[in-house]
Amino acid sequence: MPQIAGAGAPRGVEHRLNVNHAQTFSTLAELRAASTAIVEGTAGEQATGEISGIPTTITRLAVTKVVWGDVTVPNIEIRQLGVAGQSGNASAILTPGTKYLVFVTPSTGADDATDDRYLVAGDAGPYELLGDQYVLRGGNRPPDGQTPFP
Repeated sequence: MPQIAGAGAPRGVEHRLNVNHAQTFSTLAELRAASTAIVEGTAGEQATGEISGIPTTITRLAVTKVVWGDVTVPNIEIRQLGVAGQSGNASAILTPGTKYLVFVTPSTGADDATDDRYLVAGDAGPYELLGDQYVLRGGNRPPDGQTPFP
């Protein structure tokens, strides 16, 4: 059950989101098997909302390359649990203007599901481009966030 501390709290209170992941991955092969596509792109505009009382962020991703899978539109939406700046074990919220490699799966079953809306696959799906390497921005990342893409 997700736990959110500080939602609606005064400034200076930390927002925390801890989730129990139904599936975690030990290898990139496992992560790919749980994904329907792997895309490179740049994060753009964002909107926040709630699904079943849990805060969510939707980020528009301008797809620059489909590495694997079948994404045919130039822009997709990535729905993530939580808000920017949160702590906890959920994936870091994508940052507008930043380039990413993202393992995705279609968003289905939610009230806000659309054909171009995707979820980050598991807790290890987003990798941020830093210099010449992608660095994990998934859940349970080390404190410095430096887990390079193999």
